[in-house]
Amino acid sequence: MEFIAVSLLFYKVIGSPRSQKIILIILLLTGSYLFFSILTSPIDSFNSVLAGLTYLVFLIYSIYYLFERMKDPTAIYLFSSPVFWVVVAIIIYSAGTFFPFIYAKNYMAEREFLDLYDLIHDPLYIIRNLFFAFAMLQKDKKLKSNYTAYGRKKPKP
Repeated sequence: MEFIAVSLLFYKVIGSPRSQKIILIILLLTGSYLFFSILTSPIDSFNSVLAGLTYLVFLIYSIYYLFERMKDPTAIYLFSSPVFWVVVAIIIYSAGTFFPFIYAKNYMAEREFLDLYDLIHDPLYIIRNLFFAFAMLQKDKKLKSNYTAYGRKKPKP
């Protein structure tokens, strides 16, 4: 569910039709793989490859979103955008937990790894949720422009 929700968020906030098609393709392909893996893996196991893949895709979405926003001439109020803070939360959490998720499959039985895993995961989870809360408190300010993000002049209403 998290993968679908975040993918649809990026589908909505990334404006170019080409990028939206790519996001839909990634959503369908990766979502199908995740769904198949969930159905075929044992219920009581943690599949760290799925978590790693999910957060790798989130990192790619986030970096691309920031790249698109930097090209936008109206990005002057980027820090006041709630979506920006959601993306920052996703980047921090995804980057911080990517490698522990990848290694979790091999070391989940070791107590020392679990302690270290909790030490890394728990603060990042709290930080992510604080950024989400901060995003909910933001009011989106937009600078009006006569041009689209792709340099084309907007039609007059």
